[in-house]
Amino acid sequence: MTLFNIKNSIASLLTVLALCFVGCKKFTEKPYDNRIELKFTEHYQQILADAYPARHEMFTDILTDDYDFHTNLAQASIVGYFLPMYLWKDDYPDNNFTGPDLAYREFYAKIYRSNIVISGVMGSEKGSAELKAAVLGEALVLRAYCHFMLVNLFGQHYNPSTAASDLGVPVVTEVNEDNVKHYARNTVQEVYAQIEKDAAEGIAQLQKGGNSVSKNPYHFSLASANAFMSRVKLYKGEWAASIKFADAVIADKGRIVRDLATDLTLITQSGIQFFTAKYMDPTTHPNILLDYYSPSLSFLAPTGFTLCGFFPADNITPVFTSQDLRAKLLYPVGTVIDKRVMVTKYEVQPNNPNGSFRASYLSMEEVLLNRAEAVLRSGGTVQDALTDLEVLRKARYSPYTALNPAGLSTADLLTTVLLERRKEFINEGLRWFDVKRLGLKVDHSLSRGQAPETLQANDLRKVLQIPRKEREGNPNIQLNPR
Repeated sequence: MTLFNIKNSIASLLTVLALCFVGCKKFTEKPYDNRIELKFTEHYQQILADAYPARHEMFTDILTDDYDFHTNLAQASIVGYFLPMYLWKDDYPDNNFTGPDLAYREFYAKIYRSNIVISGVMGSEKGSAELKAAVLGEALVLRAYCHFMLVNLFGQHYNPSTAASDLGVPVVTEVNEDNVKHYARNTVQEVYAQIEKDAAEGIAQLQKGGNSVSKNPYHFSLASANAFMSRVKLYKGEWAASIKFADAVIADKGRIVRDLATDLTLITQSGIQFFTAKYMDPTTHPNILLDYYSPSLSFLAPTGFTLCGFFPADNITPVFTSQDLRAKLLYPVGTVIDKRVMVTKYEVQPNNPNGSFRASYLSMEEVLLNRAEAVLRSGGTVQDALTDLEVLRKARYSPYTALNPAGLSTADLLTTVLLERRKEFINEGLRWFDVKRLGLKVDHSLSRGQAPETLQANDLRKVLQIPRKEREGNPNIQLNPR
């Protein structure tokens, strides 16, 4: 990876200005780039507040079997940015909305901020030992999260047989002091080792932080850190560890899920726009373990506003039966001739001049589904897995009929768990990683009746290519094989 540190060039420019105004002592005593002088613990808290990444990985929904393309409903000025991604091309036009390039840059930018906090907060002033530990722990888990997202976008899915040689992404754990620095790619195994090291140290520091750990649902807490690690261990196939971390979340929060029936009354009472504005509100939804508050909807451009012609696929909409309350999240759009639906989970917040909106990183629904899957894959009982699954199903079906464990095999229930996972997280940016880890085949076509382009189960294109701007800035970086 190439990191451009502009502080040296800024310093040179301001040195010249300082010489021109040598008599102005106060000017020359100020930080050269007008940033906060990082001295107090609260300064590092401020840095950390801006270290949470925009969810640019959500563009991957259009790479999956959840979305089809409909050219008659596409806005020509925008769709060209995303069609190459939909067809799994390595190159695509630059855009200011979302995509692999913006995801790559965003996650590394937030790693840079996390590294600033990690390197300096314990030596800061005017902060208790507990507060410093809380801030450090949060930064460590956040760095782990960013590396995790990067390696799952631009590296192979973790395979214990090949992880030691599979190309991962550059691991960056220090604040770059060079004007330009080229980073080589680490292996998938090395990236995961750093992720788990950071997460373990981060959780330990959060435990030391006690009451100083942020209660803000937009910051990592012990519950959300354990939820994140439940996902990490699930992706690695370490089932017992995934269960252990899920159990830690459940011990903290209980088995709570969104009360969708109550949520849906907002549609009839106040309309679909108000419903979607409240859907990701963590203050009224304790199932949301970590939320993101964004000033921009740009990374939802392909899937959130139907501008680009991408809509939930014909093979996914029928699985939302009339008894499934989630069917009401599929809002009818399109034309009389070409009727489609869009997923209504995101909306600009009411009375917000900046047009901000919310999107969750982690939820209790994911924790329960992680646990149920891990139980079944590790040889656990059907009844144990149903303990988690039925909490979700009871809140998603009306009328609700409990599954009978006597008539279920482990394989059948695992199929049900994976289907519930697909339905629960539609348009939340998780499906692509399931396509990778489950070895699924995906067919995409540009129009009905046209022969599809197929992404095979072990297709090398499931590993996104290193973005063009990174390749140009770091010409020696290894590319993913094709």
